[in-house]
Amino acid sequence: MKKQFSKLLRACSIFGLVLALMSFQETSAQQTVSGTVVDESGVGIPGANVLVKGTSKGSVTDFDGNFSISASSTDVLEISFLGYVTQSVTVGNQTSITITLAEDAAQLDEVVVIGYGTAKKKDLTGAVSRVTAESFENQPLTRVDEALQGRAAGVTVAKANGAPGAGIKVRVRGVNSVTGNNDPLVVIDGVLGGDLSTLNPNDIASLDVLKDASATAIYGVRGSNGVILVSTKRGSGKGKINVDFFTSISQVPDLLPTLADNAGDFARIENQRKLVIGQNPTFTDTEIAALDATGGTNYQDEIFQTGISKNLQVSASGSEGKIRYFLSGNYRDEEGTVINTGYQQLSLRSNLSAEISDKLKVDLNVFGNRGETKNNFESFGNGQGSLVSKALTWDPTTPIYDDNGNYNRRSIKGIASLNLNPILTLNETDVQNINERISGTLNATYQFTDNFSYTMIAGTQINNSTLQRYHVENSNDTPGANFNLSKNTSYQLSNIFTWQKVFNEKHDVKLTGVQEYSNSKSTFSAWGAENLLLPNGYYFAETTQSGFTASNNFGERELQSYMLRAEYILDSNLSITATGRYDGTSVFRPGNKWGFFPSVAAGYTFNSIVDNSDFLSNFKLRAGWGQVGNQGVATYGTYARLGFNAYSFDGGSRSTGTFINQFSNPDLTWETTTQTNVGIDLGFNNGKGNFSLDVYSKKTEDLLLNTPVAGYNGGLTVFKNVGEVENKGIDIAIGYDIIQNDELTWNANFALSYVQNEVTSLFDGLQSIDGAFAAPGGQARRLNIIEVGQPIGQLNGATFLGTWKSSEASEAANFGKLPGDAKYLRDSDGNIAFGAIGNGMPTTTWGLNNTVTYKNWDLNIFLNGSHGFEIYNLTQAMIEGGAGDSRSFLSTNKLNMWTPTNESDVPDKVQFYNSSNYIEKGDFIRLSNLNIGYTFNDFAGIEGSSLKVYASGQNLFVITDYSGYDPELSSRRTNQGNADVAPGINVGAYPNPRTYTFGLKLGF
Repeated sequence: MKKQFSKLLRACSIFGLVLALMSFQETSAQQTVSGTVVDESGVGIPGANVLVKGTSKGSVTDFDGNFSISASSTDVLEISFLGYVTQSVTVGNQTSITITLAEDAAQLDEVVVIGYGTAKKKDLTGAVSRVTAESFENQPLTRVDEALQGRAAGVTVAKANGAPGAGIKVRVRGVNSVTGNNDPLVVIDGVLGGDLSTLNPNDIASLDVLKDASATAIYGVRGSNGVILVSTKRGSGKGKINVDFFTSISQVPDLLPTLADNAGDFARIENQRKLVIGQNPTFTDTEIAALDATGGTNYQDEIFQTGISKNLQVSASGSEGKIRYFLSGNYRDEEGTVINTGYQQLSLRSNLSAEISDKLKVDLNVFGNRGETKNNFESFGNGQGSLVSKALTWDPTTPIYDDNGNYNRRSIKGIASLNLNPILTLNETDVQNINERISGTLNATYQFTDNFSYTMIAGTQINNSTLQRYHVENSNDTPGANFNLSKNTSYQLSNIFTWQKVFNEKHDVKLTGVQEYSNSKSTFSAWGAENLLLPNGYYFAETTQSGFTASNNFGERELQSYMLRAEYILDSNLSITATGRYDGTSVFRPGNKWGFFPSVAAGYTFNSIVDNSDFLSNFKLRAGWGQVGNQGVATYGTYARLGFNAYSFDGGSRSTGTFINQFSNPDLTWETTTQTNVGIDLGFNNGKGNFSLDVYSKKTEDLLLNTPVAGYNGGLTVFKNVGEVENKGIDIAIGYDIIQNDELTWNANFALSYVQNEVTSLFDGLQSIDGAFAAPGGQARRLNIIEVGQPIGQLNGATFLGTWKSSEASEAANFGKLPGDAKYLRDSDGNIAFGAIGNGMPTTTWGLNNTVTYKNWDLNIFLNGSHGFEIYNLTQAMIEGGAGDSRSFLSTNKLNMWTPTNESDVPDKVQFYNSSNYIEKGDFIRLSNLNIGYTFNDFAGIEGSSLKVYASGQNLFVITDYSGYDPELSSRRTNQGNADVAPGINVGAYPNPRTYTFGLKLGF
């Protein structure tokens, strides 16, 4: 037994020795391999992963792209970095290796900006829509916000009007506030409070829209309306210069039919109108015959023109050593389709990145913009409708000029629109709106360890807005001048701490802490001078004979914030994000300044299902909950607001006094929006297709509502935290690479948003409150109303029932009416019943973007649509003829006007502007862009250069039942309340033009 044990022991010893020798031999084969990971331009890539394939042994490159790892000659190194194609390299007998990684556009698209950091798309827990430059590079855009239209699910983009430089309204998942601002927060390269309208579209790398509260909670009191994160371009690789120049020809697609097309018809209808109301005819038979022969003057034709526009965009980008740069400039010159209107813009950008050391990286971005709008309609006032509506209702029997070549200032017959000649107003008025903005951002990141980093973002913005106005439209027809100057200066300092570590290759933990301070100051100065002695323009304002006024204002606000975000990923399956932000604002009084805004979200990727599927490449479920705020009141909105006036008590010198305009409320605090979101993300055929569906519900409580005060307390207004609004909706995004081969590709992307809005409560038990949009023409009725149980955007008016017929003469007499008069729905007391007759807010918006390439050809087709809303067509009401300054009938409908022998439903007298007779369906489908281009590679014999020649058309057709110029447009005066409470009201909006564009892109 002992001998057998001895033999076994010797055998084990020999076996152990052999294993030790083998181990020694393997150990001795290990060697230290040093290397550098660079991009295609030879610049080192910091943070790249270097892994010995099949093991857990790895290393990370430093800021210069250098690494060192222990490996044997037979080992294979896998080198990977986000945004680049993974490479595999066999060690062999190399001790020093240089690995060049190529950019992977597909991977880059998977990185999403989430605010104070980034995340892989597969790890997202919140609802985020991404729009990259590739999706709109084949559309000649002049504004960044146009790139969002129809491309980001949950985002609604609508033009206010078609004027050059006009504003564009962007809304994320409906509207929350009745009184406050519903604009989303814009963050440009980490700096809050940006303006999309000033940016050059060619500067944009991507737009990431944070939609649900679990994503926006990191912005706390400023995130209730959604957040748009803008990332501008960065240079890399060999130096490149790109030039994009295009010119456009714009026209109003279709003119509205009016009696001005034949002034003789207008004269006959005008005579008939006068006879009906018991007055003598205006025109003789001889005059009518002459008008039939000459046709008269159609002021609609006279006010419109063909607009020619030019746009030049130039950029230079690349890297030299450890310096990366992107420089760009943009010049834009747009001539409007309304005479003597236009817009000019000049912008410059410099984005520089430098690797100071292996731990410190610095970015410096500087941006400047100057935009000048010529004769902005909003500066003319539209109490009687805009200049377009005045042209549509002006007397076609009065020529523009008299026999001496002077303007006919008013209608010769004293009929139709009683305003000043609209051609005179436009040609002799000079209104310049100038906006100048400069911003600078310093972004510095220091990598303390492989797991811990600190980033500082310091940004400042200066925005000067100037209104310089010389106008000729006064009650006494004498010229006047105005000047307004507003200056806003803001700065921000953000300190961001990030710690991330992976435990046991399964547990990925990331913590982000933020301390942030922002400050903004605004000043305003203005003066006005009327009745100028010398009518020679703005710079003769000192010749005023009377009516000089002056005013000024100042405001300052601060925001102090602290935020902590925790992200946890388990085994690439489960993702959890929790956020808390603590905001303190100077807008509110002590005790109400600070608020806490939490959120939590989770996502789970079913890798087991995906790994075993030949069809699915991604299957993920998401759910999130969070709260965000809105501090949308004036800087001193909690205090009483005073007005000033002067009065002469003794008939001599006047004494200045004050009076209360608005009461104070020291208990005022922010609105709070609570949102729940559930989503699913699917990928198909190895990433060729994708599908995303989000269902959400959000409730905004403690609305910042400007409420009326009882008459016995002064009858003014006071801001209160009262009322609730709910938004429920669905966002859908679908994309697919339908064809992908060496010669032909076809990519299609579809985005759809559906939102249902409801006002669930107001204040003091009220079921409705009147809006602030007053009907034109002196009728003093409100065109909008806010109702409990209904969406924001209710249109207010009477229900039109046609005309009183001859058989109803006795019933009509009970109300003081005659056959042929307009007939309206009445209440039990016999009074005309006013109430909601429509809603101007769309419920469904969508966009379909198709890009096709064949060899050197490319084609882009972009369609978008909007549904589920009405338009209050007050332009048509003024053409029909109402009260105030538009007494005459210019509508072709009046050719079928009620008579005893033709008892139609077209009234023979004036009628209410605000009635259901002018409510129309606004649904539309638009071909927004059709672009075809051809690219010449190695242009002019220069290797790597290219020249693309393209032609495109915008707004080529609109499918709609709306009878006006365009169903997307609306118009309002600035003192008529929140634009979202009165959408879809048209009192003569500047038409949206049809545009034909020809351009070229040169790159070398």
